[in-house]
Amino acid sequence: MPPVEPAATPQVVPGQAMHCARAPVLVPHEAHAPTANLSPTKRAALLACVKGDGTLHKCMGVWKSPAAQAGELGVTVADLARDGMMTVTVTGKHAIAALTPRGSWFARTAATELAEQA
Repeated sequence: MPPVEPAATPQVVPGQAMHCARAPVLVPHEAHAPTANLSPTKRAALLACVKGDGTLHKCMGVWKSPAAQAGELGVTVADLARDGMMTVTVTGKHAIAALTPRGSWFARTAATELAEQA
């Protein structure tokens, strides 16, 4: 049986950003998101996002996390938005991609798996 997203996940409203206010790893006994099918690039983008404030900012054509030095590819952010893991808000020349509750769950699962490997 595939894992079920946490019941406490609030409903995602299209165009509404949700800043990741949770811990960067899963809490004990929280179900793991099915991260096996995430590409390394998507996983890296989610990890960069959860290590920061839950957002990526577009700067000079490159998506960056306030906590990470490397930029993320725009195609990856677009893919994550289509997968329901991020919302993208554009205001004038500024763009912000924020984790949705589903994206936060996947990002925290990826962070937990990374911590367990260390």
